Amino acid sequence: MSRLHALERVPRAGFLLRGVAEPESVAAHSHALALLVELVCEALPDSFDSGRAVAMALLHDVQEVATMDIPMPAGDAAFKEARARAEEAIFDSLFAGLPGRARELYREYARGETPEARLVKGLDKVQMMIRISSYQREGRGSLEEFWGNPDNFRDWELEPVRQLHREVARRAGRKVPARTQKRSR
Repeated sequence: MSRLHALERVPRAGFLLRGVAEPESVAAHSHALALLVELVCEALPDSFDSGRAVAMALLHDVQEVATMDIPMPAGDAAFKEARARAEEAIFDSLFAGLPGRARELYREYARGETPEARLVKGLDKVQMMIRISSYQREGRGSLEEFWGNPDNFRDWELEPVRQLHREVARRAGRKVPARTQKRSR
């Protein structure tokens, strides 16, 4: 736990790069995502295993205590596979000697094959767009480019995620950008 406490000091780099002074930390992002996941799971009690989904939300970025937050699309385009291997190795080192559920949940999230993993991946972007909308209302940073990127609105083929993306965009006076081609999982 002493190694993980540093997540509260790891800023979300994409926001820093776009002029947001003192952006949310990775820990704050993970906390907000876990709350959002819990609320969606509570609203749809027979659709998702909330315990698994909330745990994934809390664990999904812990490796950033070592890698820091690598903003997309730079991190995705340049070294996506190497980054995934490195993040998994870092995650394993952080949880070495502990029971295996955390590693199992992290791998499930990374693969994105279960409804819970897809939910967390989709809501990860919803939470980001909610934060962007808040920063823009506060006049913080140059965040306009986020609204035009379809990857920021990926719904993972889940209607609740699709609806939340639409609602976030609507409240911001925006539209969800059209995807030019269907993306594989």
